[in-house]
Amino acid sequence: MSQSKKLNILKEETIVDSDIHLSTPTEELAKYADKPYSDYLRTEGVQLKSSGWDPTLGGKIQKRKLLEPQQIKDELCGELHIDHPIINAFVNLSRLSQTDTAVHLQRACNDLLLDQFLDDHDFHGLATVATQRPDKAAEELDRIGKEDKIVGVFLTSTGPNPPLGDPTYDILYEAADDNDLAIVYHGATNSGFDVGFPIHSKEFDKFVEAHVNAHLWSQTMTLTSTVVHGLPVKFPDMDFVFLEAGISWVPYMMYRLNKEISMRRSEAPLLEKQPEEYIRDSYYFASQPLGEPIDPSHMKHMIKMVGTDSLMFASDYPHWDFEHPSELNKYLDNMFPADERQQVLSGNANEVFGLNI
Repeated sequence: MSQSKKLNILKEETIVDSDIHLSTPTEELAKYADKPYSDYLRTEGVQLKSSGWDPTLGGKIQKRKLLEPQQIKDELCGELHIDHPIINAFVNLSRLSQTDTAVHLQRACNDLLLDQFLDDHDFHGLATVATQRPDKAAEELDRIGKEDKIVGVFLTSTGPNPPLGDPTYDILYEAADDNDLAIVYHGATNSGFDVGFPIHSKEFDKFVEAHVNAHLWSQTMTLTSTVVHGLPVKFPDMDFVFLEAGISWVPYMMYRLNKEISMRRSEAPLLEKQPEEYIRDSYYFASQPLGEPIDPSHMKHMIKMVGTDSLMFASDYPHWDFEHPSELNKYLDNMFPADERQQVLSGNANEVFGLNI
């Protein structure tokens, strides 16, 4: 089948994109912040610790400015055939050194998202919170959690200390649970990652080395922490979604956790089943970055191991390495029945985020 015919087929499908970034500029965010934080934003911007990596490839890759709703309609919904984007403000407040600033800016991020992007019938969003103060994060979720268009909580796996399964964050998860919000973990490269793995900046020489590993490592840390501390036991009705680490790491982690915890059950006392069972019941994994096996049949086996009932599509738009739905669909269309294909493209996200589509 020609590429054009494959794209035409995608036009007829319902597609939910679970990872859309606004890349919010600080001058726009300042409009939603109170003084003195608005002045700080206009003067200094959001000062995150910098790792010094060059993700621009010597200036060849340009960072996109704040998307506008019409851009999303034209580029994402039009050219990529996305029907329902799940949008996050993509401000990693957990990396901010000043706790009071991070706490204040969570409201600004969410008000910007609600005000500028979620009026469209097909658009939904994830709430931004600052993990430095889980109690304040919980208050913010209670403030906006009943908004129809807020369908989850955006947590970056890089930056929070301790890791996100720690009981310190239970008050945050309780608020999410009370408001029927899914938990969404997002990996990252750069400085927040250095907090957990300081050798990262000391030993790697090129950005590509960091970019290959960082999202994966931060998400394996978060998955391990949430399972060992029993989050799916404490919150049995909650769904946990992992963005921007692909899927090839998931089988290894399930099997590794099965083995380790079978030998050290006293260190995970809340677990009553095998870790793999909890992961298959409550955890979901976004496709991007999918990877490129030389033998396409290997991807079929990988998707089957993860399970089409645990996989959802994500593009990572508008980042330079975003993935068109056709990248995933070339495996789904040729190797899986239509009902499983649709489950991945929209069904799982519809169920997890309560989109009612």
